Amino acid sequence: MAERLKSRWRLALGRYAEDRLGAQLSANQQAQDQCLFQLYQHGLTDRGHKLSAGLDDSAPALVEWLNDIDQLFSNSVSHQLQKEAIEEFSLSACINEPKVLEKLQPSVGLLKHLLSLGSTQNPAVRQQVQRIIESVVDQLLARLTPVFTQKLKGRINRYEHSGARKLANLDWQKTIKSNLKHYDLEKKKLHFQNIYFNTRHQQSLPWHVIMCIDQSGSMAESIIYSAVIAGILHRLPTVSLTLYVFDTNVVDLSSKVEDPVSLLLSTQLGGGTLITKAWQVAENTVSDPRRTVIATVSDFCEGGSPQALFEQAQRLIGSGVKMIGMTAMNDRGDPFYDSFATKRLSGLGMEIAALSPDQFADWLAKQMGLVK
Repeated sequence: MAERLKSRWRLALGRYAEDRLGAQLSANQQAQDQCLFQLYQHGLTDRGHKLSAGLDDSAPALVEWLNDIDQLFSNSVSHQLQKEAIEEFSLSACINEPKVLEKLQPSVGLLKHLLSLGSTQNPAVRQQVQRIIESVVDQLLARLTPVFTQKLKGRINRYEHSGARKLANLDWQKTIKSNLKHYDLEKKKLHFQNIYFNTRHQQSLPWHVIMCIDQSGSMAESIIYSAVIAGILHRLPTVSLTLYVFDTNVVDLSSKVEDPVSLLLSTQLGGGTLITKAWQVAENTVSDPRRTVIATVSDFCEGGSPQALFEQAQRLIGSGVKMIGMTAMNDRGDPFYDSFATKRLSGLGMEIAALSPDQFADWLAKQMGLVK
């Protein structure tokens, strides 16, 4: 414990305290220290020059540093470091230059920072930002669409068979059993004359999934994944989708779910957090509580009355609505959340977890009874 405390003080006080403290930093802590040193003691530089001095040359170094702090620190700390870097070194001027953006490789990390900096609201760079959004969305759709389609298209019905000749639907047990009489003892081979496939059982009524997405500053990456997931869910016959984004106000973006690019261009990060208000709006759209899922993506740092939040959740859960919450939505599933609020909500029957998009697909399918 003493060594851990020394290391934390060493990171906080900087390299000049190293001799006095005698702390041994791990490889990960050394990487963290380098990021902090660049920001607070050395200044963010590229080949010895301040990043803001040469925008074209400095952009790759800036993006590398932003990616490093994402990997090395929690969401809340990374967001704070980014904010201080922007204020200290005018980094928004660098990353909001169209000529700079032309040179940058589209990625979720880059898009996250563009959204955090409000770049989608800047007419001068909007075309380049849209290009980056389109590229990232296409990459995510290609990767995630098969995952969600497989999980949410329906349960296998093992009592009905059809000509849907797909390997995923092959009924191995029935096929092998029915063809045992064709086993060749001499060649030790089983000849298949009849092959059976299962059908997919579709629910007679679709599930109503209401996504409530927190658009406070630290949720940028979660918003990117949520927008793509909303676009996928919108296309599935088992789901009827409603989507709200919220801070202290609630905006219905259900009309944009078929186009994740347009949806992301419509979001505006920042502001406070009123989850209760979002849930009140969502409650007004519930027609069949027992076939409704309210999926909330948030850090659950409620800006309003915590008691009102808990009472709202209790009323919805009591009506039969399935309440699920995601404290993070990225490939790493990094958790960042208000532990007091999530513990109370979990106690009321709301399922809360930090999930990657792939895990969310499986989780949602379980809530809808499509898999066990």
